[in-house]
Amino acid sequence: MEEANPTWLHPGMPITIERMMIVTEAQQSRRLPRRRQRNEPMEEEGLQEEEEQQHIPPHNTLDMTQMQEAIGRLSQQYMRIQERQEEYHSQYMKNQQEQEEWQLRMMNKQSEFESKFFVMQEEHAFQAHESFGKLAQMQAENMRALKEFTTLQEARYEVQADYNINSQIKLNYIGEHLHNMDPAFPKGKVRLK
Repeated sequence: MEEANPTWLHPGMPITIERMMIVTEAQQSRRLPRRRQRNEPMEEEGLQEEEEQQHIPPHNTLDMTQMQEAIGRLSQQYMRIQERQEEYHSQYMKNQQEQEEWQLRMMNKQSEFESKFFVMQEEHAFQAHESFGKLAQMQAENMRALKEFTTLQEARYEVQADYNINSQIKLNYIGEHLHNMDPAFPKGKVRLK
């Protein structure tokens, strides 16, 4: 298994061609068993080392088409995430509105109940008070559940928004520094569709 926090993934470290093309020891160790399963075992150790080096891409080459395709896929993924986030937010707002309407109905019912309660005869006062207590307890439980739901949705929305912002920052960084990797790219900001 790869290291939990490899040095080449620390935030703030600049992206270079060498860093993007690096093959970790964990990745290399996963490649070797696969090759051995596919090919018959080689008799000479020297041939095996040469074959391994042939499959490792050089650190200083970078296929710009692959880079552009990767950036395009990231951009599409970001747009899908944005759309899902908007759907979640609209669903959240709809749920919140339904909860508010439900609360209003409950409050109206409570008001109706209270008006009937005060009109009732004295002999039914104890039973009505008991029913009111149950209704208040149910409303308190519903309010608590609504508050937990609202807090969870807000936290989820904030986490998703932070993730989207961080993803956009990374994409912008890559777009701004593509000209360092290949002079064919224009300097400045690159707008991704």
